[in-house]
Amino acid sequence: MRIINLMGIPLRVLIVEDSEDDSLLLLHALRKGGYDPVHRRVDTAPAMTQALANESWDIIVSDHRMPSFDATHALNILKQAGSDVPFVIVSGSIGEEIAVGAMRSGAKDYLMKNNLTRLCAVVDRELREAEVRRQRLFAEKTAEHQAHYDLLTDLPNRSMFNDRLTLALAHANRHRKMLALLFVDLDRFKTIVDTLGHAIGDQVLRGVAERLSSCLEADDTLARMGGDEFVVLLPEIHRADKAVRLAQMMLDVLRPAFQFNGHDLHITTSIGISLYPYDGEDADTLLKNADTALYRAKEQGRNNYQLYTPAMNARAFERLALENSLRRALERNEFMLHYQPQVEIMSGSITAVEALIRWQHPDLGLVYPAEFIPLAEETGLIVPLGEWVIRTACTQAKLWQKAGLPPLIVAVNLSGRQFQHQGLVDSISRILKETKMDPRLLELEITESIAMQNADYTIVILKELKEMGLRISMDDFGTGYSSLSYLKKFPIDTLKIDQSFVRDIHTDPNDAAIANAVIVLAHSLKLEVVAEGVETPEQEAFLRENHCDRLQGYLFSNPIPAEVFQNFLEKHLQKSA
Repeated sequence: MRIINLMGIPLRVLIVEDSEDDSLLLLHALRKGGYDPVHRRVDTAPAMTQALANESWDIIVSDHRMPSFDATHALNILKQAGSDVPFVIVSGSIGEEIAVGAMRSGAKDYLMKNNLTRLCAVVDRELREAEVRRQRLFAEKTAEHQAHYDLLTDLPNRSMFNDRLTLALAHANRHRKMLALLFVDLDRFKTIVDTLGHAIGDQVLRGVAERLSSCLEADDTLARMGGDEFVVLLPEIHRADKAVRLAQMMLDVLRPAFQFNGHDLHITTSIGISLYPYDGEDADTLLKNADTALYRAKEQGRNNYQLYTPAMNARAFERLALENSLRRALERNEFMLHYQPQVEIMSGSITAVEALIRWQHPDLGLVYPAEFIPLAEETGLIVPLGEWVIRTACTQAKLWQKAGLPPLIVAVNLSGRQFQHQGLVDSISRILKETKMDPRLLELEITESIAMQNADYTIVILKELKEMGLRISMDDFGTGYSSLSYLKKFPIDTLKIDQSFVRDIHTDPNDAAIANAVIVLAHSLKLEVVAEGVETPEQEAFLRENHCDRLQGYLFSNPIPAEVFQNFLEKHLQKSA
């Protein structure tokens, strides 16, 4: 039931009506139903056009026929204005056939003037539906923006940069011009994050992006490639000096200390430069060589720039050594899984756990996936490694059950190459049989970007996995570029809100709005919502208030080894008993 404020619910209503008396009756009915309408009455096409252009409206109530104007004409004006304001017809005499035609043209409902008892109920409904449409439109626009721009810095992302680089290369080739790429990487950024946390790290990245942007000219492009890596495209230069001057300018502009939450941080960067056509004639080669020059700058003590030379092959040898170690690591049982719980927000129960891979390297110590998964993807090692993760997670889940613990949903990430592998479904089926794992307790996570690489293929594979009884989760939702039209086709069970939205959810209105929109969208599609990266009680309170289903993050536990997790779960169950 709608609770009526004593002052009335504000309502901006545009009345398309030639009769002042009928207009007063409508306003009386709205006030009687608990609204406080602010209105404007129009009875001509020019007046309505002007009203739509100059003011915003919650609803339009229109007579069907007036001496020089009618509802059909009014609906056309509304469409031409590109407005989504609900349009309701109130008429003294309208036949059923005409009413149906008006509804097909876009009217939301129709009422008779001699019976306005339904008016407020219709307004209530249309306002609710309009709000749902606004949230969906906001989510779609957000997804579209994120397809081309980095979420944190609002710089062009990798996808947009690649498009601009492709065009710039074609132009440079056609007109025999030079162009330059500058690969920019912050020095020891991981130390800042490990010491001061991700929130400060994000502020640093935003501050660096702002300062670097101040060095550019109108035609230049600065993009964030991910993490603390940026890349600059100079689309048309006459001499290499311009790239060198820009690199020095970037070093200089970062020299003054950044101040964040009382901390003075001195940020330096290393820069690698490659030139077209001398250092490569295609995008991949230029980027690879700029990256090689960047590594050389790191070797030279950081906080400097280096121009690419063919002799820079040290990085290639190091990469080969890491690849060889990675190939032997699976044979030597150097990998292990850590587990992070997911807490059901209503009951406080641990109902699921995410399995996360770690590499216990004999020389480097504990290596995190960001440092070796990309190489495993590139070399194809990700396929056997991914199978090992699924088999190990299923085996461990069965061991916990044998130890008397309640069954848990175990979530496992699928990489892009692993998901695209033709033997994925057969492999998982085989693992389930070998481990006797209940498929309803295995949740496979794919990222939004992986899902959209080949959406039709994704639908086919996900349906096959669902037919086996598995749960499917879309990870990092909101950071990719999925279309809502595809989202409803994917047979998924869960959406995971990316931690980049959660981090400032209680202080940043935009993050709060996006997270809430994802929750509303997911629930409207009958999906569960998991928020990852929950670190503070304030984040938990917001997500609880907005009806998120499950939470995951350091507030509850960091990822921990299997035996430690078993003790953690046993203690949690004892507290809950």
